[in-house]
Amino acid sequence: MPEFYRGSKKHKNRPATGRKGTLCPEWTHITDVGLGNDVDTHPWEETQAGRLFENSLPCPDGSGRRFATARGIAFVAVPTNDGTWHGYPVPWQSVPAALKNRWQDEKLIRSRDLKRYMERPTDEVHWALESDDD
Repeated sequence: MPEFYRGSKKHKNRPATGRKGTLCPEWTHITDVGLGNDVDTHPWEETQAGRLFENSLPCPDGSGRRFATARGIAFVAVPTNDGTWHGYPVPWQSVPAALKNRWQDEKLIRSRDLKRYMERPTDEVHWALESDDD
């Protein structure tokens, strides 16, 4: 089965039942058609989130998670029960050091990014939305 990215309402600033996880910035899932409440029919392959997944790197610990970065934010992708993946922003403390070092060497992230998004309280789900204003 081919792997592909599909967003989750849990990580979108949209109505959804249940507890929210860290909310993804709007720029990660915007397309010409916008984003309604139906994440199943959204053209994820046309979004930054889809491109982040395509270019993500496997976690060195063999956990199956994948990591990517854009605009100074780290993202993790995890497989879902239906064969797709969904991703969301994570604080830099959650990213393996080998990946952080690689991205710093490649100039994809700066020390300033690491400091800005290093630690977040677990109940603070809105922190990555700050990047919508950048």
